[in-house]
Amino acid sequence: MKLQTKLILLVSSILMTSLLGAYFFLSSYTYETVQNEMGNHAKAVSSIIAVSPEFIQAIADPAEHRRVQELAEVVRRETGDEYISIIDMQGVRLSHPNPSEIGQHFAGGDEAAALQGASYISVAVGTLGKSVRAFQPVYYQGRQIGVVVTGVSMEAVQRTIDKRNLQFLLILLVVWGCGIVLTMIVAQRIKSTLLGMEPFAIARLMVERNTVIKSVREGVVVVDTEGHLQLVNREARRIFAQAGITGELIGRKAATVIPNSRMLEVVHSGQAEFDQEQHLNNMYILTNRLPLVVEGKIIGSLATFRDLAEIRKLAEELTGVKRYVEALRAQAHEFRNQLHVINGLILNEHYHELSDYIQELSAMGDNEIHWVNKHVRDSVLAAFFMSKLSRSREMGVNLILDSTMSLPAIHDGDFRNGLVTIIGNLIDNAIDAVQFTELKNVNVGIHAEDGDWYIQVEDTGCGFEANKLINMFQKGYSTKGENRGFGLFLVGKVVEKYHGHISVDAGEIQGTVVTVHLVPEEE
Repeated sequence: MKLQTKLILLVSSILMTSLLGAYFFLSSYTYETVQNEMGNHAKAVSSIIAVSPEFIQAIADPAEHRRVQELAEVVRRETGDEYISIIDMQGVRLSHPNPSEIGQHFAGGDEAAALQGASYISVAVGTLGKSVRAFQPVYYQGRQIGVVVTGVSMEAVQRTIDKRNLQFLLILLVVWGCGIVLTMIVAQRIKSTLLGMEPFAIARLMVERNTVIKSVREGVVVVDTEGHLQLVNREARRIFAQAGITGELIGRKAATVIPNSRMLEVVHSGQAEFDQEQHLNNMYILTNRLPLVVEGKIIGSLATFRDLAEIRKLAEELTGVKRYVEALRAQAHEFRNQLHVINGLILNEHYHELSDYIQELSAMGDNEIHWVNKHVRDSVLAAFFMSKLSRSREMGVNLILDSTMSLPAIHDGDFRNGLVTIIGNLIDNAIDAVQFTELKNVNVGIHAEDGDWYIQVEDTGCGFEANKLINMFQKGYSTKGENRGFGLFLVGKVVEKYHGHISVDAGEIQGTVVTVHLVPEEE
């Protein structure tokens, strides 16, 4: 059942119960009120007639009794009463709406007190049926000479009561209708506030949302516009616990709980921040921060994050697989070309040249592997250089490694990944830079001295324009097209992390020289 239907039924039942109760109360009250009003009106008419000189003179003089009927009918028509009957001290009628009743004894049996000088209102059955009638004695020269009886039939009383009850009923129906209309308006406002969703849909959405938030392998944190934590999922609590942040977090200020949090800044700026490293006590996390916008209004901000060590471990695994696949692909392409050469020598029966070619290939491969293993003690970096050598040969580029290079084994996995990021991106950019030049050389020199690392990559490409050097390390900036420009940005982030610096210069003959200095021991 829809929310609007529920509200209408609820309000309708409440209003109907209340209004029916009010109607029955007013009906019973109206009966007494109308009867009293009619009785008081009749009493007022009787009192006026009882002090009227004309009536007193006509009643006191037996010769004028005929005028009593005439005068009574004039007053009755003017006042609208059912009847005005005047009786003498023996209870005989001197006037009556029905002339045939004149001279007859008064009917009803409630006139005795009036003949004794009492003034009152009673309900009795007379010749005209049940009626409310008012008795008023008439005095002449200090002596009672008769009684004025003014009556209103109960049918007239009931008609008045029914008329008023109908008015009450119409008013109550109008009130009920207004209540229903207002309920519909309020229901629409509530539904609009609930983004057009019914309560059962919101309940289902909340269950789904809580299930999703609990099951995702990323920490999720939400703050309101004041920076108070409103939501912290299970993964976020696990990461916070590793960083030494424990206890009840909901309702606390994010700035006092989470070191280096910029969630309130995101609320104020409305700008999202993606893939940002954040130092969290004794660990690093990679976080995304987004403003929460509802109907164009920022109501808070949301942050999703993961342990950077876990991401780097996964990245290292993926990078290793990627390097392995890249090396296999390059070697397969290279072997295919070599097989074509071997096949051609066999078809032409140049067996002597074939033998020399095979020995040359074997010696080149052995020498390359031997050289890399001798100068690069770290197995990951060694495999990395082998893949780049194969890739460069496939691209027709001379990748020249500095003969004096001697690299030790690296025990810090994060730093090794940083080196691979820097060297890989610089070599790839250099290979791309020499694709359209006659001289296709890429020189790579890497040295480690006293804990500091120096990396230099020089190409014989066309070089960078001076006005573009400022933007080359910005995220998303690229001269190669859309969805590029992340390589040098990542290089810049690694250099910043290890307190180094980058310099970009023109080559001695042509091209570009990129030099990177890293200081890992200060991290």
